[in-house]
Amino acid sequence: MGRLFPYERSGRPLGWLFGAMAGGMAFGSTFGALLEPIVGWRGLFLTVGAAGGALLLVLAPSRVIIPGATAAGTRLPDLFRGYRDLLLNPRGRRTYSFVLLNSMFHSGVFTWLGLYFEQRYGLGPVGVGLALLGYGIPGFLLGPVIGRIADRRGRGRLLPAGLLLGALSAAALTLDAPLLLAAVAVTVLSLGYDMTQPLLAGVVTALGGQRPGQAMGLNVCLLFTGFGLGSLLFGGLLRFGFGTTLALFAAAELALAAAAVRLFRSETPPVKGGRP
Repeated sequence: MGRLFPYERSGRPLGWLFGAMAGGMAFGSTFGALLEPIVGWRGLFLTVGAAGGALLLVLAPSRVIIPGATAAGTRLPDLFRGYRDLLLNPRGRRTYSFVLLNSMFHSGVFTWLGLYFEQRYGLGPVGVGLALLGYGIPGFLLGPVIGRIADRRGRGRLLPAGLLLGALSAAALTLDAPLLLAAVAVTVLSLGYDMTQPLLAGVVTALGGQRPGQAMGLNVCLLFTGFGLGSLLFGGLLRFGFGTTLALFAAAELALAAAAVRLFRSETPPVKGGRP
């Protein structure tokens, strides 16, 4: 994406990309729950594997659209030097830190939502799947729109708002609210993700210079490391109950939102002929 689209126009395509990711998570959670009683959990894995193989065959002829990586600097010392430069850059440090911490928040909350709906509302697998369906709707419908707004008005304005929405949605789940409002909170949680991780990825594409693949590789590594750590941390805190754990995660995300106002204020729309 960093090679196909310049930084000032990367928001919309990255919005499509991350919107598809969030939509896939939500629809997979829902339809997996609907299909499991029919085909079994082994059948689900076989179905997903077959669908992935078919998709690979369909998209194989289109692989030529992916630009080739720069051939220079492929030695191991150059790779370590590239990572060092990315993490010594103040803009890189703050961006990658937020990628890790924000992914921990969203994964921690989302991973345990199935158990949350089962315990608090007595839902079965199908009901849980339907309750989670809203998680992918904002990204699927609004991802490109959010990205275009970020390109025009700057990521520094949207990032704190997205972090705040995530904190508010987790806080709302601590309340003894009707099931419908809890499902709405899940949808807002997804919107918070769509207003943060794609925008952070847009900043990452501008950090790589001649090595955009390495910059995005580090982003993905920290993103999925955060997914695992967030799930582990949330599960460990569940001994104190869902209310306390959600409140702690909401407070942490709120602190990130407050910090983002200052740390990302320089992420404004680029001037003509240059980058921010």
